[in-house]
Amino acid sequence: MTKKSESKIERLDYPIKTLPNGDTQNLRVFRMRGTGPGPKVYIQANVHGAEVQGNAVIFELMNFFSNHEFKGSITFVPMANPQALIHKSGTYTQGRFNPQSGKNWNRNYTDITECSHFNLNEFVNNNNNNNNETENVANNFKEYLYLSLEKERENLSKRGLSEDKSPNLILQELAAPADIILDLHTGPKATRYLYAAEYAKEKVKDLPFPFTLLIPDEYAGAMDEACFIPWVKLKEVYEKQGIDFKIPIESYTIELGSEEIISMSEAKSDAARILHLFSQRGIVPEKSLEAIFLPKTEQRVAMLSDYKTYYAPKGALVEYIASPGEFVAKDQPLYRLLNFSNLHHEEDLGECLQEVLAHEDCYIINHCPSAVINKGTALYQVMTNTFKF
Repeated sequence: MTKKSESKIERLDYPIKTLPNGDTQNLRVFRMRGTGPGPKVYIQANVHGAEVQGNAVIFELMNFFSNHEFKGSITFVPMANPQALIHKSGTYTQGRFNPQSGKNWNRNYTDITECSHFNLNEFVNNNNNNNNETENVANNFKEYLYLSLEKERENLSKRGLSEDKSPNLILQELAAPADIILDLHTGPKATRYLYAAEYAKEKVKDLPFPFTLLIPDEYAGAMDEACFIPWVKLKEVYEKQGIDFKIPIESYTIELGSEEIISMSEAKSDAARILHLFSQRGIVPEKSLEAIFLPKTEQRVAMLSDYKTYYAPKGALVEYIASPGEFVAKDQPLYRLLNFSNLHHEEDLGECLQEVLAHEDCYIINHCPSAVINKGTALYQVMTNTFKF
């Protein structure tokens, strides 16, 4: 790891891969420290190669904090997966899956609570909790998480660390001390929305993106879950002892529109929403945001179980009628399919075009970016049974 000269922005380079010619591929990490104590924030972007808008948002946030006072510290990791960023096929950026293993880069994180050297009961016994010690317990647990991830790295390195695990463990270690973790992604063709754990349902009101999916307090392999699951399980252990332990961290995945696109104007709005959260957490004074335009947003929420996918009933060319962010009523058109397989005579032309309707009232979150699809292709993801905060 190399360190540049002192400035308001501190840069740290972490080697993540040695290339066959001996060159090193580095992860660039930037840190900024405020004028006094406050929450620790960790923000990463672009774990999937084509999902680039988060880098523009990080730029806007770094620009803001370069010119305004704030409390605490912030770690920024733009282009958090340089291997995925350069994974191209023609003009299109692939970079969702490791080309060697086929694994999704955002499913390569470690559930540290399942590692043999991680012992929650032992930690709790060594950190008896009462009303005056909550902050101390939280700080001790962050250190325990960091050291446990380091130990896991050491254990895996004995036989060589896989390309799947190595960069993701670094990202987890960087996020371990944080109170707020934001993982910036995009969809294929998508609106703006976020994933939030059910335990953080009330807190997410302060992160005013248009749509929120509430996910179970369970581990499914993603970064946000890898960060909050140890705290969820810690709370469970304390509850068995009759102690009410409040989870002190927030961990979100934020989806910032469509892949392969950056928009600096949209990045200002995205950053404004994130800065609103920071103002509510005492990181920046609300006065600092007076000149920043915060889009007025009606927040729609749904449980993950009400996040539905429409799959192509056959191979065809598809025209997407409903756009991301739109409401579509039941029995209204979603898309059209064009397929010439049933065409034999001019009277058969009507059979070539098929319109598909929504099965229920829904909001469009994502749709496939390609007009060329096979049977079974995921065409739309929609939120049903939504409610407002």
